[in-house]
Amino acid sequence: MPRRVLINQGGKTFDLLEVPAPNEHHLQEIMKNEPQLIPSDDLGLDGDLLVVGRETALASGYIDLLCLSRSGDVVLIEFKTGPQNPDFRHALAQLIDYGSDLWRLSLEDFDRGVVQRFLAGSHVSKAFVGAKDLTEAIARTDWNLTEEERAALDVRLAEVLESGDFHYVVSAQRFTTTMQTSLEYLNATMKFGRFFLVEIVQLKGGELTAHAAQVVAAPPKRAVAGQANNRGVADEAAILAGTSDESYRDALQDVLAACTALGLEVKWRSVGASIRFKTPDRNQPLSIGWLLPAGSHWQGARFLTFGVDPGSLASTPSVASAVLRYTARLAAIPGAVAVPTSLDAFTFGPESLPAVSHQLIGVLEKLVKDLAESDDGD
Repeated sequence: MPRRVLINQGGKTFDLLEVPAPNEHHLQEIMKNEPQLIPSDDLGLDGDLLVVGRETALASGYIDLLCLSRSGDVVLIEFKTGPQNPDFRHALAQLIDYGSDLWRLSLEDFDRGVVQRFLAGSHVSKAFVGAKDLTEAIARTDWNLTEEERAALDVRLAEVLESGDFHYVVSAQRFTTTMQTSLEYLNATMKFGRFFLVEIVQLKGGELTAHAAQVVAAPPKRAVAGQANNRGVADEAAILAGTSDESYRDALQDVLAACTALGLEVKWRSVGASIRFKTPDRNQPLSIGWLLPAGSHWQGARFLTFGVDPGSLASTPSVASAVLRYTARLAAIPGAVAVPTSLDAFTFGPESLPAVSHQLIGVLEKLVKDLAESDDGD
């Protein structure tokens, strides 16, 4: 039965009824021009997607739509208008072929050979006309990436291209139970790559036309800390297992457990994790700490580092006062080593953390309290 939507506007009621789209090109055009229609949150991604390819020629054929997320994940989309099984199997096969074409490309080859060809072609939307490369295209989005986030995007994109850990999306107006079962099988057995089914619906009524999209089948969420993880993402168990200093390892566990209890998110990445929280100012959470394994560093941050990137803080004014008080308290902790970069942050390594872990947890508690009080004040 067709879906219906009632819209009330200015005292008038509009009755929109689901109708078939004229063809897959029509749906493709809608998503290309309005990428915010793609349900990125349901794909496990933050914010709207950037279209970096449409009908772009690859070795295996022409990919319907190729997108990039602000985190550096790659989304491949193939459109079909009907629920026929042969059509669906063909779409899946095409997606896997396209993934194999992108697999193991370097960042430079992906930019030059895929993104720049798209930007120079006729399918690019008006907002990106004249953009010459991926960097310029990203600058025209509303992502407002900080230096930290831009660097993280490149790191994640390089990892995705190397591993083939793409988001594969088949989009259509209807899917059958058999198709969803096939997708469940792929997600359960594939080491890399995640598969999604996205229904896109067209509704009409009078002079109004509307479109909606929703994920109707998706893989289970990635493993959490302590569980097996085969997708190249670090977790707490892996970090702790690589820490030989028992007192440092115990202190790390205490701090990470406190972060979770306080409602701070520990976001695990390919190397280490960032500790962050959501703000009212933007969709991307604000990082206030980083955990890196021995031998790794990021912008001067090493081991367990707490603080903030001033560029990120500038885009989150609602929490600026609380965070600046937080960094001042960090500086007063004995053994805190200032990071020698633009970060307003302090490192607590194996030699200092065990003795001050409880004091550090106290600073985090005060930060969370200050944030709560600032919310109450608003």
